[in-house]
Amino acid sequence: MPEDDRQATIEAGGYFDQARVVSQTEGLQDFRRKQEGHLIIADDRPLLVMSFGTKYTGPNPAKYKIEGKYDIPVGYKVIIKWDDDEIVFMTRQGHLGPEFQIVYLPKSPVPEDFTMFEWNANIAEIWDQFLKVIEGHEDRDLRLFKQGPWRTFGVTRDEVQIALKQGTDNKTIIDGILYCADGETPNLQEHMRYIGFDPETDEDFVWICEAFRNEPKPPAMFQYVSSNMVYWADATTQETSWKHPHYDKYRQMLQAARMQKPVAHWKSIMAFRIEYLLSSIFTWEVEEAVQNGGEYPLVETVDNVLEMERVFGVDVKNEPYLVHVLKRALRHYGNAIKEKRRVKDVEDFRNLMNRYRDLVGQFEAMREEEAKRVAKLKVCVQCDDKDAVLFCDQCKDFFCQGCFDRLHAKGRRMNHRRTWVEMGMCAECVESIALFHCVQCADLYCRDCYQEWHVRGGRRNHVPIVLRSFNSQTHMLADATPAMGTGASKILAQARSPWFIFKDENNVNLYYNIMTGESRRDMPLAIINEPIEESRGGGMAAGWSASYGSNMFPDPLDNQPAIKGSKKGGHETSF
Repeated sequence: MPEDDRQATIEAGGYFDQARVVSQTEGLQDFRRKQEGHLIIADDRPLLVMSFGTKYTGPNPAKYKIEGKYDIPVGYKVIIKWDDDEIVFMTRQGHLGPEFQIVYLPKSPVPEDFTMFEWNANIAEIWDQFLKVIEGHEDRDLRLFKQGPWRTFGVTRDEVQIALKQGTDNKTIIDGILYCADGETPNLQEHMRYIGFDPETDEDFVWICEAFRNEPKPPAMFQYVSSNMVYWADATTQETSWKHPHYDKYRQMLQAARMQKPVAHWKSIMAFRIEYLLSSIFTWEVEEAVQNGGEYPLVETVDNVLEMERVFGVDVKNEPYLVHVLKRALRHYGNAIKEKRRVKDVEDFRNLMNRYRDLVGQFEAMREEEAKRVAKLKVCVQCDDKDAVLFCDQCKDFFCQGCFDRLHAKGRRMNHRRTWVEMGMCAECVESIALFHCVQCADLYCRDCYQEWHVRGGRRNHVPIVLRSFNSQTHMLADATPAMGTGASKILAQARSPWFIFKDENNVNLYYNIMTGESRRDMPLAIINEPIEESRGGGMAAGWSASYGSNMFPDPLDNQPAIKGSKKGGHETSF
């Protein structure tokens, strides 16, 4: 046995938060994992055993012995600290005997500074290679490495040898490093092994591993593969880590699923994920703070909306208007969690999304129909070639000058009354026929665009000229009203805008672009995406988005007195 003057201690799992341990292992990235590995402290230095490995039971067992009495574990993995640097030592079963690998991770923002020694069956050779690399640090204490590789990496320690005899690692699911066999992208099975998925007992939770694999990394986090091991680099802090940025989230989700046991059905899975998300927000610490006069944390945040996007399986970049449904769902389910009620009605919100899609689809169909009618009205009804400049009050048709003169040259048509019309297109939307000409702007506008661009500032004093005669014909021509503009384009532009308003912890507006991820405090010049008003859409579509969306679930906010300056009705109560 190793000659140790003092009794070593071993602490694992939940004991990682002990002040003494944390102070002695400060800066070691993997020591921050509260639910994995085994921390051994002896000789005033820590060793983090990520995997004890297993005892070799094949032929030629003497090759897996040290000094004839210590076992060389298969699959052993340990991390030690040398000042601020980290050193990883691993073993595996080779063709002719054990093989060893050392990874030297100096504290450096440059990934190229890492040194990885290839797997080697000769421990003396790989140890000499490692010593040649660190001997250049003459200003640092090298006494740690004078005791040789076996004692430096704790292979001969009592804790490791006892763990091999007891088969401790056979009970340990966590691996600690995400391996990638093809050297490019780790597959589903490798993600399952990484977060501790047990195929025998966790067969109903494969969806957790799939969600873990498919969730996008944070914008500044980049993934690299070196010698079939995956690590991540933060471009903002220039720090690297062997730990996946979403490891804790999905590891804890897997543990929660083992306790709650949601069935493998989309309703149960979605309800579980929503409850897991909101339960991590409304913790007992939050409840205690609220009882002492504090406030509940915000629920309708950007991160929570993006998480709900993944839960419901929608794409808000292609359907940005669904953000309003997701925010409404967060508000409803957040209230359920605060009242200690189970998450239900998942299918209702999915139906609400489909009805919102139908409503937007009706506006798109309205815009297309409007464009067709505008194109039809702008062209002469007789020749279908030249622009119409005359409207016949009796024929109720638009004509170019030549066709009108030819058709009204004789007979009773000679007495038809004609009206000169101007069929220019709106300079802003380029979709509706212009109804006004602004003298100061020197541009043509449809009704909606003129109101939008002349509502504030000096433009309020601009003088519009009503384009002659066309407005007066709407009571005689059925196609004239949609041609004058129904407002569908404006509503669609708002519904498909990527800019949304969120609130921060100080109740101050935060403008977020769902497409680019940009956030800002000042209001952008672009259109802000707001819920479609209840009075919009007409007929059944309005009922779908309004009564179904507003009254489907009781909302405590509906019973609160109106805040000064807020609107009642309209889009403020839609979603």
